[in-house]
Amino acid sequence: MSRTRQSRPRRPSLPAGTRLLPAALLQLPVAQLALPAAATALLHEHAVQSVGDLLALPARAFAADGWFDADHAEAVQRALGRVLREGLASRDPTAPLDAYRDFRDELLGCLDADERQLVTELVGFDGPPLSRLDAARKRTLSVHTFEDRAEQARARLHQTAPALLGRLRYEIGRDLAAGSGLLAADAVGDGSLLQLIAGGSDDPLLGARLVAFCFPREFALHRDQLVGVSPRTLRRLLRELPRLLPPQRLPLPVAALEAELAAAQIPAPRGLLVHLLRLELRVEIAPDADGIDVVVPDPRSPSTRLVDLLLDLGRPTQLDELVYAYRDRFRRASRRRIEQRLRRNPAFVLLSPTLWSLRRWHLEELEAVAPLVDRVARTVCSTGERQRVASLLADERVDERQVHLVLDRLAADPRVRLLGRGEVCAATHRQSRVLEQLLTDFRRAAGDVVASLFLQNQPAGRRRLVERLMRWNRLFVTPAPDRIDALANYPFNDDRMRRMLNLTGHHLDQHGGQATIGAVKAMLDGTDLGGNWLSTTLLADLLRRHGPFELLADQIVCRRGLHLGSSLLRTVRHTLREAGTPLTVDEILQARPELGEFAGCLHDLIVGDPLLQTPDGARFTLV
Repeated sequence: MSRTRQSRPRRPSLPAGTRLLPAALLQLPVAQLALPAAATALLHEHAVQSVGDLLALPARAFAADGWFDADHAEAVQRALGRVLREGLASRDPTAPLDAYRDFRDELLGCLDADERQLVTELVGFDGPPLSRLDAARKRTLSVHTFEDRAEQARARLHQTAPALLGRLRYEIGRDLAAGSGLLAADAVGDGSLLQLIAGGSDDPLLGARLVAFCFPREFALHRDQLVGVSPRTLRRLLRELPRLLPPQRLPLPVAALEAELAAAQIPAPRGLLVHLLRLELRVEIAPDADGIDVVVPDPRSPSTRLVDLLLDLGRPTQLDELVYAYRDRFRRASRRRIEQRLRRNPAFVLLSPTLWSLRRWHLEELEAVAPLVDRVARTVCSTGERQRVASLLADERVDERQVHLVLDRLAADPRVRLLGRGEVCAATHRQSRVLEQLLTDFRRAAGDVVASLFLQNQPAGRRRLVERLMRWNRLFVTPAPDRIDALANYPFNDDRMRRMLNLTGHHLDQHGGQATIGAVKAMLDGTDLGGNWLSTTLLADLLRRHGPFELLADQIVCRRGLHLGSSLLRTVRHTLREAGTPLTVDEILQARPELGEFAGCLHDLIVGDPLLQTPDGARFTLV
C-alpha cells in the first residue's frame, strides 16, 4: 500500500532585491500598518499576514482586473513609507540631539535668566559643573543665600515642568529598584529620559546630576553613580559602616550587617551596600561554604594595592603623597610599612630619596645605566672598602635620578652588598663583618650579657647598627629584660621552631586570635618544647622575631593579620572624637566597656599613637 504525500501550498518566493530588507520589516504584521479596515480585511482574506507576504504577491494581483485595487495599493504605500521614515529617523545621528534640545528647552524654558544660569552651572548643561561653593563665590553670595536661590530654582522647575520631572522620577525609581538602590550610567533603561540626555549631551553623568539637583531629598551622587538614598542618609551610612565592620569582625554575613543597619533605622539597599563596602571600606563580598554572601577582607596584598594606586596616578609619586592617597582609598596607612613594602617589592623603583615609581615604566633607563653599574661594582671590589656610590659617579656627570637607578641595580648585583645611605661594599663574606664579630663576642661570653652595657662597649661608629641587629636579627634572643644572647645557645633548630610557631598559631585560633603569653607558655609546657628555662620574656621575643604575631603590652600576643592594636586605637579615636574633650584611660573604658579586657595595654598603645596627644600626661585628645 503506497502512501501519497500531500504537498502544502507554498507562497511565492520573495523577489531577489527584497531579500536585502531587514527581517524585522519583512516580519512586521500588516495589522500594525494602520491601514483602512477594508484593506486589512482584504489582505486577511488572501492570507497576507506580514509585509513579507505582501511583497511576495504576484504581479497579477495588482493588475487592473486583479483583486488588489488602486485605492488599497495607495494606502499600503503610505503605510510602508511611514514605517520606513520612522526607522530611518531612529538611525539619524541628529535625532537624539534634537530630542535632547527639545527636552532641555522644555525643562529650562520657563525659568528666568538667573535661574536658568544657576541650574545650567550646577548641573553642567554647558560644560563641567560648578560646585556650590564656586557658584556662590562667582555671584559673591554666601553659601546659605545661594542655597536659597537654588531651592527657588528647583521649586520653579517642579511648577513649570511637572510632567517631565514626574516621568523622570518614575523612571529613576524603576531603574533604582532594578539595581537595588544603585544606578550606573550604563544601566539606564532603554527609551528613558536619562538615556535621551546621555545620548544628546554626550555626557553620561548629566542626567544623574540633574536628578540629584531636582530630587535632593531622595537621591544622591556617589563616585559618579546615582544612589537611591538622600545625601544625609548616605553620609550617615558612610559613618556607620566603619564602626560596624572592624577587621576583627570579618568575615560577617551581609544579612547580619543589613539587620544591624535596619535596627539603626538606616536604609541600605543591597546594591548600594555592596557598592559602599567595595569602594569605601575596600572589602569584598563572597559566598561561604553554605552559599551565603559574607563580607571578607580585600584579598589584594598591600603591594598589589600600591601598584594599582600608582597606575591610577599615572606618574612617579612622592612617598607622602602615596601614603595620603593610600589612606584615602583604603582607610588606613602607615608610612613606615608602606615604605617597607616599596623597598622589598621589585615591582617598585626609587628615583630620588622619596620619589617612587613602577619599574615597568623605567626599563630603558635601567638598561642605560648598566655600564655605570658594572664600573661601580668593579671599583668597590678592587678597593675592598665601603664606598659611597654618588662619590664614585661624581666624574660621570650623572644626576640624582641616575644615581638611584644605579643603586637599584646594585641591589641585585652579587658582587656587592648595599649598606644603606647610598653606600656599598664588596660581598666577600657570607655575613657582614659586624655580625660576625657579634657572634664571636657571644661565643666568647658563653651566655647572655647585659644588653645596655654590651652596647656601651661598642665603637661609636657602629653602635647604632649593633643596636638594630640585637633588636631585630633572628640570630639573637632576649631571655630576660635588658639581657641579650645568641639563639644558638637554646634548643631551637628549624624543626622545633616551626613546631612552636604552629602550636602557638593553633592555640590562638582556638581563642579568637589572641591570648596571653602565660597561656601560650602553659600550653607549650605540656609538650617537649617547654620547660622551666622557657620564660615568658624569652617566649615573647621568639614569637616576635620568628612568627607572624603581634605583641601588645600586658603580655598579649595575637595574630599579626588581626591588626588588634590598630583596631583598638581606632575605637579610642572614635570615642575621643565623639566626646570632643580630653579623656583619661579610665573614662575611655567607661565609654567603651568592650575595651575592658585590654585595659592593661591600652595606655601604652595610646601613648605610642602619633594621632593622639596629652596635655597633662593623663588625659588624651586627638591631634
